[in-house]
Amino acid sequence: MYRIPTRHFFVRKAVACCLIISVLIVSSAFAQTAARTYEVEMVVPSGKKSIETDAVLTIGETTFRVVPDKTAFKAEAKEFNYTDIKVADYSYAKKPMLSGGGAVATALLVGFIFALPFLFIKKKKHWLTVQTEKEFAVIKLGTSSHRQIVAELRTHGVTVSELKEEGK
Repeated sequence: MYRIPTRHFFVRKAVACCLIISVLIVSSAFAQTAARTYEVEMVVPSGKKSIETDAVLTIGETTFRVVPDKTAFKAEAKEFNYTDIKVADYSYAKKPMLSGGGAVATALLVGFIFALPFLFIKKKKHWLTVQTEKEFAVIKLGTSSHRQIVAELRTHGVTVSELKEEGK
């Protein structure tokens, strides 16, 4: 039977430990630096009106940014430090898919039987309002990503208040 000399055993053990530690250090450093992005809509001023435009919400280590997709609204991009946020409110509103006029028009076009289910379907819109000392942003969140965005803000130390819709 072949015996491994003791000094070779310790050298192999030391090399293996160094290799494992270096791989763990490198992989954990890269895992923390990736910023997450979400597709949202941002409310921006357009003359005397406010409109919703597509935007990208990027959550980083110390800040988060909301940048509109359209070049006409690039000046409305906002960047907030988590420590500067004074108020962050999350809310959602249930809104019927068809308004009264839309329901009548649909009923006339396709028949009352086919339009009846659309009168009872309600669509949820998720909103996030963020305010600092000098700036604010109103963001319409996606239905599939609103929980992740609120949770990520909370993990960065931002207190997010949840505003409930009042019953009618």
